[in-house]
Amino acid sequence: MLNPGSFTLLSRQLTTALAGEAQTANIKLAGILAATLQCEFTYGSGGASCKVYAQVSLDNGLTWIDVACFAFTTASAVKVINLSARTPVTVPITPTQASLPDNTFVDGILGATMRAVVVSAGNYSNTYVRLRLDAK
Repeated sequence: MLNPGSFTLLSRQLTTALAGEAQTANIKLAGILAATLQCEFTYGSGGASCKVYAQVSLDNGLTWIDVACFAFTTASAVKVINLSARTPVTVPITPTQASLPDNTFVDGILGATMRAVVVSAGNYSNTYVRLRLDAK
């Protein structure tokens, strides 16, 4: 990988409901072979649900592909997964945007561009969500 290291894909406070808020894409991931993603949900009060999607693009942001969905409700939690570009994908995958099932991932697809998308329901207070990427 050309720029290995740790990157923050998302860091924000949750207040009102979000219907798929895309964060600024990280485009420094050329040659990525592995991605360890850590999603932290620090619950304050209120709210109903929050989903954080990690997405990759293979065409400079024209098409986004869900590779992970982290789902939370009303309790603080930290969830971690690891993705590898070396995992064979032998069945074609149809790109999805913010529709991967809760707490699932798609291994084997990594690209030079990655971003986070947040979907939340209800009004949260003193609640924070972060998605960190350790790229190799």
